Amino acid sequence: MKKLIYLLVLSLTAKLAFGGTSPNYKVTKISNPPSKFGTKQIDGLDFLPDGRMVVCLPSGEVFFYDPKTSGWQLFAEGLHNPLGVIAESNSSLVISQRPEVTRVSDTDGDGKADFHQVMTDEFGMSGNYHEFHFTPVKDKEGNYFFSLGTGSSGDGIRPIVRGKFDRRGRPGRMHSSTPFRGCVMKLTKDGETIPWSYGHRTPNGLGFDLEGNLFVTDNQGDWVGSSKLFHVKEGRFYGHAASLTWKSGFEGAPLEADPKDLAKMRTRAAVVFPHGSMANSPTQVLAISPDAKFGPFIGQLLVGEMNTNRIVRVMLEEVGGELQGACVPFIDGGALARGCNRMAWAPDGSLYVGHTKHTWAGGEGISRVEWDGEDPFEAISMKLTKTGFRFTFTKPVDSKVAVEVANWPFKRYYYKYHKTYGSPQMDVTPVEVESVEISEDGKMVDIHLKELKAWHIHEVKIKGLKSADGTSLANSYFAYTLNRLLENTPPDPLHVSGTASPKKKAASGKPVKVINPRGTVYQVTDAKLKGVRTSNLNDGYTGTCYADFDKEEESIEWAVESAQQGPAEILIRYALGASARPLSLIVNGAKHSVLPFPDTGGWSNWKEMAATVDLQKGRNSIVLATNGASGGNIDHLQIIELKVD
Repeated sequence: MKKLIYLLVLSLTAKLAFGGTSPNYKVTKISNPPSKFGTKQIDGLDFLPDGRMVVCLPSGEVFFYDPKTSGWQLFAEGLHNPLGVIAESNSSLVISQRPEVTRVSDTDGDGKADFHQVMTDEFGMSGNYHEFHFTPVKDKEGNYFFSLGTGSSGDGIRPIVRGKFDRRGRPGRMHSSTPFRGCVMKLTKDGETIPWSYGHRTPNGLGFDLEGNLFVTDNQGDWVGSSKLFHVKEGRFYGHAASLTWKSGFEGAPLEADPKDLAKMRTRAAVVFPHGSMANSPTQVLAISPDAKFGPFIGQLLVGEMNTNRIVRVMLEEVGGELQGACVPFIDGGALARGCNRMAWAPDGSLYVGHTKHTWAGGEGISRVEWDGEDPFEAISMKLTKTGFRFTFTKPVDSKVAVEVANWPFKRYYYKYHKTYGSPQMDVTPVEVESVEISEDGKMVDIHLKELKAWHIHEVKIKGLKSADGTSLANSYFAYTLNRLLENTPPDPLHVSGTASPKKKAASGKPVKVINPRGTVYQVTDAKLKGVRTSNLNDGYTGTCYADFDKEEESIEWAVESAQQGPAEILIRYALGASARPLSLIVNGAKHSVLPFPDTGGWSNWKEMAATVDLQKGRNSIVLATNGASGGNIDHLQIIELKVD
């Protein structure tokens, strides 16, 4: 099966072939850190003020690298799946690891970390393998942001979870059953942790532009027709339904909401990366800073791509009060490895790239990308006009080639918004080019189209374009996410499909009867409940309700009568639509055992858990208590007294 998936990925990445790295950029390899586990994957990368590089590895190791000596030094180890790092000083780092944001410091000056401070762990974990914790970034005011991946239906959740378990967020291919999976989080400079935005699936890449706008990428999947770049703003919802479980004011289960209502709530992506041709798995967002020596592209964004050896360049503009724009392959192929996961600017202005794969398509190691100081022949920008698009190039174009309308084959399309995995391109339509205008200096080319259509991606693969000096255009494939026109933008058509999942009924008709009870039946309404709430959302309970364990330190206590002293069998009727959730059985104040309570196959599938206990004559106490985590749904208890010889 793994081989089949791998071949599928290769077939997809083989399509990503519409770019090339300009000869003005050179890619070289950096030696790998000396991991004692042999790890070569890089999941976090930054530069210290003194010019050394810091990297985080999936093995939990953190290394420093000195570019002057090419030497490596182990700084810290034992972290859990670190996926991003900020170098705050030469001796203090902020790291996103699986369970927390951690400050890791060297306080005694010996070059090795000796102090680990939990900055925040105020988010949930279900134990699902896909609940990644991505990339801390820091704004100019001293606030931190990080992002939380959703869980995968390809793995379960553990009997013990951290944080509140909410089953409303559990259904779906990717889920959010604990806080705040699928959110971008803010850790304020005062230490408060708050959900900042909602609706993310696998947000593997945060970053700021030079104006301080926050961006995050997301990967194709359910609710994400093709991978995207979002401009993140407080309180907004960006499309993936599961995290609405944790959004204040949202009622019900996200998958039970009408997709049209979700589509109306969502904020559109600033840029959509066409799947199979531009990017399949985008990663970190990095602005080209004034200190970067990387060509005439200051202020634009770079976005890494996991599934192929590509770094994408993004050109944004504000239209109708929102950001939108174009993407183009930039550093592409050649010596660049796949799995471009983390990036940072070195003090000399070159770009360092950390590669990873995490068992998917990707790569490993570290690349360095240098610019030779000569302008490549590239498009500096692609901007919307009232009649089409204006391309500005780094050099004058060959006017004989550029003026030919056949060399600008535009098409448009969109991706569906639905809970199904991915989307084909919809409404694919060639767009006629009416005319081409070239500026006097030869650097600006205006493409006049017969029609511009809002809420569609407009794509072009320019044919044969060269500069006036004969240099071929390095990258000729552009995709502009046209959400809004410069004037008279029509309402968002939503591009939604599918229907809501069936809602669970508050009560499915009359409760079922207990069939042929073998002993005395005690309903949950006969018990003393500590913290446990009652519910009737699921079918098949036998009383007026059932007990619904939710948080830690909850219990149910029945007072039961026995006509004799001696052994008795107890049967506990329960339902559980998740991984096993053990509960402690306490009889007359003494802990009897921990009952496993395995998955019954659904919240409306009821089974019995049996145990043999010793009862005293008269009144007895039978308690079910949480065992460090939540429990299943409990319907009733039966007491079957055994004969004593």
